[in-house]
Amino acid sequence: MCFDAFDSTARASARADAMRVGAMRSGHRATLAVLCLVLAVAALPSAHAKSRLPLKKFDRDVLCEACGATLVELDGIIAKTEKKLGRGSAIVDALESVCDDVYTFTRYAFPPPKMQKGCQAIVEALEDEIDAAFASRLSPEEAKLEVCAEACEGVDQTAKTSGTSVEEMYVDGKPHDGRGEAEL
Repeated sequence: MCFDAFDSTARASARADAMRVGAMRSGHRATLAVLCLVLAVAALPSAHAKSRLPLKKFDRDVLCEACGATLVELDGIIAKTEKKLGRGSAIVDALESVCDDVYTFTRYAFPPPKMQKGCQAIVEALEDEIDAAFASRLSPEEAKLEVCAEACEGVDQTAKTSGTSVEEMYVDGKPHDGRGEAEL
């Protein structure tokens, strides 16, 4: 009889302990859930978030065209070096050199010096997004929709084919690809 009373008291105590542990665990879960929610909300872009693009320094039309042109040129450089270097290294190398040659931008809608400066601004501001788009093997057109959305916001892109179409160019009646100096 004495053992039965002890046994029932021990069982009641064990149940009470289990309920306290369960309550603590659910309390920890609730705290963790609230913490995750706070972090998720903090990670969302704010409507008042400052743009990383130098919008005051550039006309938005130029910036949009430069963004599309940069992606087209990057795609060409990556395609040429990918087999030799591997996709990741080809992307990194292309990002470092895509804006170097002003003659690369002779085939686009704005003067090459403006396009080159726009390219530099785009790469500086959106390097991570560009890297991710090409690592995901998006086409330049798909990458433009993803990467250039802010740069092209409010730009009428139906009036011209911003950066995704390369017209044939001739110098002295001979086709010229826009790379390097043409003999004038």
